[in-house]
Amino acid sequence: MSRLSLVFALALSTSPAVAWADTIEAGSKVTRVTLYPWGASVTRRVAFSATEGVHELIVPDLPIGTEAADLRVSGEAVTIGAVNLLHDRLPVTEDRPSPAIKAAKDEVERLEEVLRGKDAAIALIRLRAAAAAEQVAFLRGLNQSDAPVSVDDLRALSRMVGEEVLAASQVAHAAEQEAGAASRAREADVTALKKARQALAALTDGAMRHAALTLAVQSREGGGAIEVTSFTEAASWRPVYDMRLDREAGRLDMERGVIVSQASGEDWRGIDLVLSTARPSERSEPSPLWPWLRRIGTPERVAPSPMAMAGADMGYAEAESLVKKTAGVEMMGTTVTYHYATPVDMRDGVEDLRLKLDDVTLRPQIVAEAVPSEDSSAYLLAEGTNDSGQVLLPGEAVLFLDGALVGGTELGLIAAGDKMRLGFGPIDGLRLTRTVPERSEGDRGLIAKSNELHEVAILKIENLTTEDWPLRVLDRVPYSEQEDLLIRYSATPAPSETDRNGARGILAWTSQIKAGKTQEIRLETVLSWPDGQELH
Repeated sequence: MSRLSLVFALALSTSPAVAWADTIEAGSKVTRVTLYPWGASVTRRVAFSATEGVHELIVPDLPIGTEAADLRVSGEAVTIGAVNLLHDRLPVTEDRPSPAIKAAKDEVERLEEVLRGKDAAIALIRLRAAAAAEQVAFLRGLNQSDAPVSVDDLRALSRMVGEEVLAASQVAHAAEQEAGAASRAREADVTALKKARQALAALTDGAMRHAALTLAVQSREGGGAIEVTSFTEAASWRPVYDMRLDREAGRLDMERGVIVSQASGEDWRGIDLVLSTARPSERSEPSPLWPWLRRIGTPERVAPSPMAMAGADMGYAEAESLVKKTAGVEMMGTTVTYHYATPVDMRDGVEDLRLKLDDVTLRPQIVAEAVPSEDSSAYLLAEGTNDSGQVLLPGEAVLFLDGALVGGTELGLIAAGDKMRLGFGPIDGLRLTRTVPERSEGDRGLIAKSNELHEVAILKIENLTTEDWPLRVLDRVPYSEQEDLLIRYSATPAPSETDRNGARGILAWTSQIKAGKTQEIRLETVLSWPDGQELH
């Protein structure tokens, strides 16, 4: 018995005065679905007609995977008692198919009758053709008779046979033409019957694989309605984006959509769809944090004590493994929901349906970023702040630049007010080179190891396009956390930023590069360390 039983159910089960008015079977219709990134909450409405009193209501068409613990039942103009989920041994009820199934069966029977009538008509036409053919054969037999006749009689017989054979042949030919036309016209009814049978199969296939819900309900005269909400894991949605960067207008138009799919075992037609970022199938509490014991010792002590192995170190190892398991993007904070504006049809297991949400317009800063040590061309970037006031969820993004498709990327989670950075492909006309004309390692004496490294790098950016570009050039110099390893560098021109975005040793130069011009950066680096040490 489900935990959804109410006090009313107890009264029904213990009072000898209660008598069932009747047993009612009523089909359900999915009306509302809340779709999660993995799973869906499905609400179906069951309306029924009944006299005033207590009834046993049977809802026979729940999906076979429905779990009793996930069911929630509420009523309109009814009081609900005991709720029971059944997978077999359903109560016996009058066999009344649903209106949809009855209509589908009636259409199949009507088309079958139409075809039977047309087949009979075609058979009659072909009988006329066969009779005419038999008449032709008979007449030709008369013309070949061996009975002695006069010349005049023979002429008359031949004339008669010829005329009759011609007439009979014309009848046979016309009948064959009529039969062919009738057969071709029949094909439309054959196709219609095939589709009608498919429609009926879609309604009835798997009917024996449904679960059923039985409820004790007390209704007023005329009946009432109930809503049954259940959860299925066989559904999902994910965001998708079309991102169109217009450089001349300085705007980034983001067309937001979602890909929805479901394999619940039933079609959802005309549903009220809500998309939620909640994850009810995942855990609801944070990861545990274990104490972290650290030790120091001489290098000779290579193994910790057994007690330490069994204690704090194991706790640390467990915590480390939990971090690995939960790595990746997590939706934190308030759940985001989207209510789709129009009714939606979602068929079972046969499609990924794309739905359009809305458009967001941002005005990013456009820059050509060059990394000569890694790339041969600069790349076009759109950078800015998500000032749309909405969270941009992780998802696939297709990128368009000035109307042309340039590729795709995976968009990470961008909260409202957060910074964003999107790449729109290489700028082939901004050519990059990094050369090292000077590199030397100095020695002290014949035996001492090298203890100085001197490098000069030339970064060259050529603008072979016909337009000016805002340019950012990135390069790096090594950094040290040891006092004995000294690192000095100089750059001409001087970098605009050092330790860019908190990354030590990353240098950036920002400028404007004119069409047809070339820019060079000279970067000199010197590393020195004590004798007897090696550079790693």
